Amino acid sequence: MFGGGVGRRREMGLVAGGLVVAVGGVLFMAGVGAETDDGESDDFSADTSEPFFNPRQRDWGEGMCESMASLKALKTDSAKKADTFAGSPVSVASTYLTSASSALEDISRKFAAVDSLTRIPDTERLRASYLREIDRVRPEVRELSDADGLAGLSTREKTGRAERVTSLVAGIKEPNPSWDQLLHDQWFEVAANSPGCVAVRQAEHAKSESSKPSKPSEAPEPVPPLPPAADGASLGACLDGACEVRFMKPAADVKVGGLTLEVARDGSRVTVRHSYPSGGAVRVNLSEEGARGTFGRGGDATGTVTVELKGMNRNGAVLRINSSLPQG
Repeated sequence: MFGGGVGRRREMGLVAGGLVVAVGGVLFMAGVGAETDDGESDDFSADTSEPFFNPRQRDWGEGMCESMASLKALKTDSAKKADTFAGSPVSVASTYLTSASSALEDISRKFAAVDSLTRIPDTERLRASYLREIDRVRPEVRELSDADGLAGLSTREKTGRAERVTSLVAGIKEPNPSWDQLLHDQWFEVAANSPGCVAVRQAEHAKSESSKPSKPSEAPEPVPPLPPAADGASLGACLDGACEVRFMKPAADVKVGGLTLEVARDGSRVTVRHSYPSGGAVRVNLSEEGARGTFGRGGDATGTVTVELKGMNRNGAVLRINSSLPQG
């Protein structure tokens, strides 16, 4: 994993000291005490299950991840603002110029602060490539954003400067080979999975998710209105044998010409039931407008009660009831 004699020395120390298991480019170690080239000792617990990161490998990876994330954020922000300066207050362009220049200076310092690992040439080439690209545009960005230079400029001139800076930031190129292209190397893979790099990726993902436009909530399905009921919700109007009433409760009993009807609804149909004193019952299901059911008193009594579904929705139903039964 490490170049030259360094890798051989570490490998011999690990094999001699205990167990080494490589899983997906991350080393898991048990019962090992290894000495680094700097003479520092890494102490490992026999029961650890955490991946092993060489301290310099971890620090380099986390420094690079943070620096690259800052550069990506600046480029993303600049791209969003590129078309917003025209027609906006002059303060928008001025604020962007100041913040972009300050951010670019900070990003340059972050890359410069990452320790050089000369034993692994690709690490230094990657870091140096980023620095060269940033420092290529940094002087012009600084000049365009200088507060003294902005004083007295017209809105159009300030807008032009802001647009130029967005173009310069967008022109910062990725190194070749890039970080992603180097991840096939085990050393880079381990560095990319250090805790700091994982935290950076999680933060980027969370920010990306929060910036996505929320899906418009689906409009509730419209509820068709109930037809008018001549007697409203007054079930007592049915006592005389003729009524048109609205049923809003899931179940109710209604007396019609001396007959008691049990009415129940579930949103898709209305069930009307009559139980006879001598036993037995008659039930009809009404699920369409105009559907009817007919009930008799039984025995020698003549006459019937007709129930018609005038209309229904998920909130209630309207029934028209007529009886030819003698009252009592």
